[in-house]
Amino acid sequence: MTRVVTRVGGVQGALVVGGGFIGSHVARGFVTRGVPTTVLSRRPPDAPTAARMNGATLVMADAGDGDALRRALDRADHVVWCVGGLLPAESNDRKVEDVISGLPPLLVMLDILAARDDTSLTLMSSGGTIYGNPTVLPVPEQCQPRPITSHGVTKVASELYLSLYRELHGVRTLALRCGNVFGAGQQPNRSQGVVATALARVARGEPVPVFGDGSAVRDYIHVDDVVEVVCALAARTDTPPVVNVGTGSGTSVRELLSVVEAVTDRRVRTEPLGSRGGDVRSVVLDVTLLRSLMDFRPLGLADGIARTWEALCHARLVASR
Repeated sequence: MTRVVTRVGGVQGALVVGGGFIGSHVARGFVTRGVPTTVLSRRPPDAPTAARMNGATLVMADAGDGDALRRALDRADHVVWCVGGLLPAESNDRKVEDVISGLPPLLVMLDILAARDDTSLTLMSSGGTIYGNPTVLPVPEQCQPRPITSHGVTKVASELYLSLYRELHGVRTLALRCGNVFGAGQQPNRSQGVVATALARVARGEPVPVFGDGSAVRDYIHVDDVVEVVCALAARTDTPPVVNVGTGSGTSVRELLSVVEAVTDRRVRTEPLGSRGGDVRSVVLDVTLLRSLMDFRPLGLADGIARTWEALCHARLVASR
């Protein structure tokens, strides 16, 4: 039997699927707002991630396990889908795996929600990869997606499935096309997350790898600002289907490393690497629509990096000079 929840004054219960970097922060955001929150994660969290999710109920299961999803939905009337899939840089070499890791679990969840009339879903999509190399900057939501990685293609397909379930079954869905999200707890030394990698390398006195000539421009947004958007829009029933979540400002890798130097008061040494296929040249998100929906005042880049550096120092991961 479908449990009916009357939405009064916002979300009554949240289910966050995917307990990684963004998912753990989103869970903390709901918990601090007094919302009963469940996190479904395939892997046990490390200690810092578990600490961020303190107060949430943790369920260990695969995102494609329909029975586990139904049980986890017991207290929830809103789902935040944070299942990441493969990283953009590796997705083109493992396209089938990328599709399998991203789409089937989402379809399982959408089928479950189609049978309920009380539960909405927010998809954490990707403004950094979905547009490809846009011809206009900042790029608005109406711009035709032209991804150049399988990761971006999978995100487009995910958004189209959301549209399908909205039209056929009336499922309330929202896709948030986020810029380059950074903040405390992001894993460094991956093909994604230049802020985390730069700070971790600087903390250890190691050079920072730079792909290409450092001119690539991205819209960097702190994870705390993303959480504000997720929680604010989850409580509404009148949101459009797709919303960009960024700062509206672009920063090159070279400029970013200058900010890192200023914040940390440490010299940044670089390790030049070749350009990677599938890397977008420049993408900056138009956030006009987002600003029309809420009072959105994101952290400046220097303030966001300072907050992230402070968290790194607090974790005692910074070597002495």
